[in-house]
Amino acid sequence: MTRWSATRITWISVALALMAATPSLAQNPPPGGPGGDPGGPMPGFMQPGSGPLQLMPPGAGPAAPLPEAATPYAPSTAPAVGTKPPLSTVSPRETATLSLTARLTPDGPPIAAGVVWRVFNETQGPDGSRELVAERHGGSADFVLKPGGYFVYCGFGYAGTTEHVVVGTSLKADSVILNAGGVRLSAVTGKDKPRLGKDDLSFDIFSQELDSHGEPKAVALNIAPGTIVRLPAKTYNVTANYGDANARTTADIDVKAGKLSDITLTEKAAKITLKLVSAEGGEAIADTRWSILTQAGDLVTSGVGAFPSFILAEGDYTIIANHEDGQFQRIVSVVSGEDADVEVLATPDHKATN
Repeated sequence: MTRWSATRITWISVALALMAATPSLAQNPPPGGPGGDPGGPMPGFMQPGSGPLQLMPPGAGPAAPLPEAATPYAPSTAPAVGTKPPLSTVSPRETATLSLTARLTPDGPPIAAGVVWRVFNETQGPDGSRELVAERHGGSADFVLKPGGYFVYCGFGYAGTTEHVVVGTSLKADSVILNAGGVRLSAVTGKDKPRLGKDDLSFDIFSQELDSHGEPKAVALNIAPGTIVRLPAKTYNVTANYGDANARTTADIDVKAGKLSDITLTEKAAKITLKLVSAEGGEAIADTRWSILTQAGDLVTSGVGAFPSFILAEGDYTIIANHEDGQFQRIVSVVSGEDADVEVLATPDHKATN
């Protein structure tokens, strides 16, 4: 069972430069098709059928302490792209402009990049869906619309909200408050150890709400270290997955509106590389089948090869090597942060006992 470890939370000291994108009516559809909100389709709305919004890359035991402050956060300026509203046959006198701006907090700067806007007709069709009238990707955006009621969806990463607006015959400006922030996750195996790379490490983020099966709801899965994840402001549970065996660390984190939090978890684990040899320091024997057991005899993981590597939680294990008709074993202790090469001797003294 994975031991809990201290979670080190560090905060960035340099605020990101923020500029609002110039509102404009985009003339071309976004490359690669329209984006989507990762929370799934909105009931009653006709979706354009796309995957989750891509994240912006960056430049058991007690819960981890929650941050009291974090770096002010909003992405850098980027040009908006989107689809042209299908209103070319409507007279300008029969339309009005809806100008939309998204903010993380009421007093925060406009979000200049990474926003998905979707405008749906207020009226439902025969099948209960609502027509998608227009879409934009970027920052602030203008929509030329017929007077009437609309539902406006604003998405920013894993945060999103839908509002009802009424367009008249003159310019209407609206600011959507997302009450969201960002988190950037990393992990180490001990003090003064380098941060673990993305090849062996990933993170899963769960809500504190439960699903219909009584399990925590998954919010974002398989997140690479160093990725900025945009989330509604609330408390989440994070699991750091180091390797694919039993090295797991969990902690509660607090996402604050308008802030970017840097959070580092400590994995109590290490990587061991195995080889079966006929004498100490000898050549590795190929075609060896490996099993790694806890001291209680439970299987943790297995593999085949002359030099397999396994990432294991700190603790004691029985290593069993099978080659042809012989079975050999050795008990090893895994110490957090101390990667090691382990030899198992293919000698009578090291034959496994059933």
